Amino acid sequence: MSQSSQPLSAASTPTAVREKSVNRQIFRALLSLASAVLLIRLMGTANQIIITSRFGAGATMDAYFVAYSLPYLLAQLIINVIEYSVIPVYARVRSNREQKSALFSTLLNVLLIGCVLLIGLMFIFRRQMIFLSAPALDAFRTGLAVDLAPFMLVLLLLMVVIGLLESILNAEGQFGWPAYAGLLVPLAAAVLVLTAGKPYGVVVLCIGMIIGSCLQLGVIILRAKRAKLVYRPTLNLRSEEIGLIVIAAGPALLGTLITQVSPVVDQIFASFLSAGSISALNYSLKITSVIAAIIFGSVARALLPFLSRQASANDTHAFKETLRLYLWIVIIGTTLLAVFIFVLAHPLVQILFQRGAFTAADTSRTAVTLMGFAVGLTPMAFGFIASRALSALRKNHMLLYVTGFSVVANAVFDYIFARIWQSEGIALATSAVYFCTMFILLFMLRRTLGKLHLFAPPREVQMVMLAAMRKLGIEQDRSQGTTGNRKILSLPAIFYNLRRPIVRTGIIISVFAAGITGIFLDSLYTLRISLGSIVILALLRYRYALLLAWVVLLVLTGFSASLAGNNILTGLVAPTLLLMFCMPVKQTFKLMPALACLFIYLLWAFAGIGISPIGVGAFLTHWTIFMAYVGIGILTINVITTRRYALGLIDVMLLMGLLVALYGIYGYFTRQNGISSPDVGFRIISIFKSSPSLALFLSLVIPLALYRALISQGFKRVGHSIVFLILLAALVLTFTRSAFISVPLSIIIMILLQPSRKIKIGLLSAFLVLVVLVILLASVDNLPLFSRFLNQDITSLNGRTYIWQALLDHFDPTQLLGKGLDASDVLLTNLQVSASNQGVIATAPHSLFLEALYDDGIIGASLLSLIFIVLFASLLAKMRKASGEQRMLFATALAVLISVFLQSLTSSDLWIENFSVYFWIIMTLPFASCWYASKRLVESDEEVLDDDEETVPRMQAISRAERELLAHV
Repeated sequence: MSQSSQPLSAASTPTAVREKSVNRQIFRALLSLASAVLLIRLMGTANQIIITSRFGAGATMDAYFVAYSLPYLLAQLIINVIEYSVIPVYARVRSNREQKSALFSTLLNVLLIGCVLLIGLMFIFRRQMIFLSAPALDAFRTGLAVDLAPFMLVLLLLMVVIGLLESILNAEGQFGWPAYAGLLVPLAAAVLVLTAGKPYGVVVLCIGMIIGSCLQLGVIILRAKRAKLVYRPTLNLRSEEIGLIVIAAGPALLGTLITQVSPVVDQIFASFLSAGSISALNYSLKITSVIAAIIFGSVARALLPFLSRQASANDTHAFKETLRLYLWIVIIGTTLLAVFIFVLAHPLVQILFQRGAFTAADTSRTAVTLMGFAVGLTPMAFGFIASRALSALRKNHMLLYVTGFSVVANAVFDYIFARIWQSEGIALATSAVYFCTMFILLFMLRRTLGKLHLFAPPREVQMVMLAAMRKLGIEQDRSQGTTGNRKILSLPAIFYNLRRPIVRTGIIISVFAAGITGIFLDSLYTLRISLGSIVILALLRYRYALLLAWVVLLVLTGFSASLAGNNILTGLVAPTLLLMFCMPVKQTFKLMPALACLFIYLLWAFAGIGISPIGVGAFLTHWTIFMAYVGIGILTINVITTRRYALGLIDVMLLMGLLVALYGIYGYFTRQNGISSPDVGFRIISIFKSSPSLALFLSLVIPLALYRALISQGFKRVGHSIVFLILLAALVLTFTRSAFISVPLSIIIMILLQPSRKIKIGLLSAFLVLVVLVILLASVDNLPLFSRFLNQDITSLNGRTYIWQALLDHFDPTQLLGKGLDASDVLLTNLQVSASNQGVIATAPHSLFLEALYDDGIIGASLLSLIFIVLFASLLAKMRKASGEQRMLFATALAVLISVFLQSLTSSDLWIENFSVYFWIIMTLPFASCWYASKRLVESDEEVLDDDEETVPRMQAISRAERELLAHV
């Protein structure tokens, strides 16, 4: 195996390039390239100002950009393939004049022949080429783009030849003149558009681009002669260098699509949007391309020849140091400019383009699109440098995998985001793809080179930071040496002192940028967000208050319709999801496997985002709220660290339940907040939409009231007993058959699970007396307590069987993902299921499990059933090992679970946040860390009492997951 194909060694060879010399050469090349590119971009910006003033952002420029996009993409692909595959090989033979002349001549001849054949083929199928670039284009724009295509094909040939000559000259160390020659292209185009643009239209722009490219080619040819490049009309296709280039060119051809295919994919999806969307995308890209070309484009082009030489010399250390230095430089510079563009997007577009045919509406659309592209500039910069590093290592086949992912991901993200946010959604989709590819490329570099230490600043950056620290006077007294000199802080100490200001500065800049952007988009909504963010930050800091806020605000929004529409739910969901990932999720899932099952079920439901009939936006809103239920469970287990916290949370839940019950009882006497029924006269609904919903809510808090009455003493026991009776009275007035069965059954089960036989007998006796008293009072007051059990609709469960039959008739078991979230509601709304002597029965499935079966398929229904099974088994298993109050709390959770399960057979309200939040808090309270912390204290006391015994290994009373959780707490 030749030396060039061997992996890099850890130690530098005698032929390795010295780092200082390499960095000096790279900086010289970078200055030449960056200054030239800056001048070209400034000239190009002036050219764009002239073009937008003359032609605007309408159908004419849409046609121009469509005709220009595919030839430009092919030219950039070929040029980038030349950089990736030719420069590393040419760097090996540049010292041999004969070999390099033969290689240069062969490459130029092959390119000319291949491009002529490609151009001829594209000219024949130019209409199909336009359709491929923008399939949804109208007839006028399609015809104009077809007429402009021949000019673009000539431009393709010129760009490819210029690209080859530039790459060869860069490998020879010539960076200045080839780069400055690019000024001729926008200059010629601007002159022609100013002089002949009005009478001849956009064709003049194409002719100007061709004339400028010819002038650029002439200058580069003169420079190539001065560099002693000799052209010969030969085709030596059997040379070893050509073979190496061909091997590297295949993966590189597809690998360069990582940055080149995105505009074409974006344009295809933009063609389905309104007129002007394609122009908005392209004008936005014109601005971001300035940064792309000046900073990381120039760095990548200057860096590749030197990285290739270091790779050929097998100098791993120098390669890593060079790569790390320029990644830091590029990322810092790009991030600062990206923030600047994001904040000042609207005035920037207004200053550059808003004149003539470019209207204010075009400015707003282009500015928002530009902000979407600015988000992805930093990961795009990383992708540029990382892909050049892999090319220098001749790992072009790795870029092939990245390309395949980026093309698919870009199309998927464009499809999703464009439907929601139009052209700005396409820009955000492109930025999302760049973030994904950044992590993939980082993983590939890590696998190829080992540890990169990218978060450790390079030596050059360290010296700048140390100099700045000296000026700031940040020093530390170290142990005095023989010289007694004071030493500057070590690098970790510097970062420790600077990390907080840096993080705070980044947060301030991000918030400021978001605020400026929001003012331009919607000032009132921005004000609401700014005020709400203060509340969110407070809830992130005080996590127990967040739990209380969930319990309180969900009920208060039911009392007041004005509160329900004030983004309260958003203010609760956001901090809950953020805190969820700060908790020990793995240990929590081990402690309570039902939460893991719920998480898996929600992931399965998320797979149906593309088939849900409610749309992507509504799907994400509902699904995010459902995911917050997992966060609430995790939060409850980890935040409830003391018995006082647990009892306080239970008391707040009982207080909210008491308010709901009293409001319902008040409505019964005033005949408000209820529904009339021919069987029972009047059924209360309180703050909910139906009596079964109120009954479900009361069935959640009634066992909690009994639990508090059992563990309290004195007047507290009397108070909680009164709350228990009020809740039961409200439940009776709902006249809900399922609740009349499930709640007494759950109370009996809770009583039977009590730890003391005496308590069981006393509670059973009291409960039987209570039932008898309720029946007697109902008979005295002529309250038809059990009349609904004698109705004729008992056989159809008040019409529910008709709804279920309709769902099953439309159910397709072959659809593994089901019909998507809320598909059952949409189906029943469209079907308008009715029965004899009745109107429409309902537009909801009224069965939690049938709803899951239709919406999420058989697998989804199985996962939902698994949640209840695992929850029941874990509660029962943990209860058998618990004692005291914790055992009684486990019994309470089991009673609630059984009651909810029975009612969910005829109701699908459990997914509503008013019920689900209370349900999951009750289910997770027995697993809260406070119970295991107290158990550990008891064990430690016992060990102190037995300290005179022989120390032997003993089984811990709590599991490994519980110990890990306690360690976190």
